[in-house]
Amino acid sequence: MVSKQKIRHKLAQADFTDDVMFGLVMSQLEIWRKFLKAVLPQHDFTKLKIVDQSHLKTDYLSKAGRLDIHCTDAYGNQFDIEPQMTNEHNVAQRSKYYHALMANHMLTAGDKYQALKETYVIFLCPASFTDADQAITHYEMVSRQGNHLNDGTHTLILNASGNWAGVSDELKGIFQLLLRQPASFGKLGPQIMNKIDEIKHSKTGGRKYMELTGAFWQDAREAGIKIGERRGKKAGIKEGRKEGRKQGRREGTDEAIIKLIPDLVALTNDRQAVINILMKKMDLSQAQAEGYYKRAMEQEAKN
Repeated sequence: MVSKQKIRHKLAQADFTDDVMFGLVMSQLEIWRKFLKAVLPQHDFTKLKIVDQSHLKTDYLSKAGRLDIHCTDAYGNQFDIEPQMTNEHNVAQRSKYYHALMANHMLTAGDKYQALKETYVIFLCPASFTDADQAITHYEMVSRQGNHLNDGTHTLILNASGNWAGVSDELKGIFQLLLRQPASFGKLGPQIMNKIDEIKHSKTGGRKYMELTGAFWQDAREAGIKIGERRGKKAGIKEGRKEGRKQGRREGTDEAIIKLIPDLVALTNDRQAVINILMKKMDLSQAQAEGYYKRAMEQEAKN
């Protein structure tokens, strides 16, 4: 089981590239606004709203708990920032998926397709994960003959290791943070550094980080696998080693998650926060996450 001490150590080491810290920082509306203005200076971000992720519950969410950081402007256009710190060779596919999530959220029954607004998926990368070596690459739907389809989908890949020629100081500061360097360019990078420091030294910020961190769930997976393998070996004697291990892993993972939930509840004191973490970090549906939570609380009450 992950100790509070281990999580506090993770918090102390967290920087802009840490998934949880990134989410906490970029969920600040003013930072969001300044970031988008630096990336898309021609747009009007005077009115900007961070979208409550609970509004995005669709069938698509069976794969991903939610978009990472998602907002909409005064015109209904939607924007999503996704940090991509390692090359998983799936940027194109992820982009397609996130555009589908946002587009699906825009229309209700009877709406015309013309009502769809523009969607922007912005990847923040420390290195180039495509053939492009520019610092900023903007992709749109274009025919082989060079004609734009104008379907309103935009994918931007920000490559911190690319050519910075023509890049604004604000984005250079962001690139420095992606490269795990102190931000010395512009005002936004230093502002983010100050916000990270504030979160680390704030009781509220520290608690929020601890409730969102996925450190629990990596250990839950590992603990579940170990428990399951032990049970599976025993079961395998009677019903086949392969099937026995498979069943054992499932049972072990269930047991590990249920044991960890009370610890997370103690940290957050927020049922929905626990449900959200289960959905995001364990790839569970809303119903599955609520089921685990209910079982854990029933078991806790018996104890």
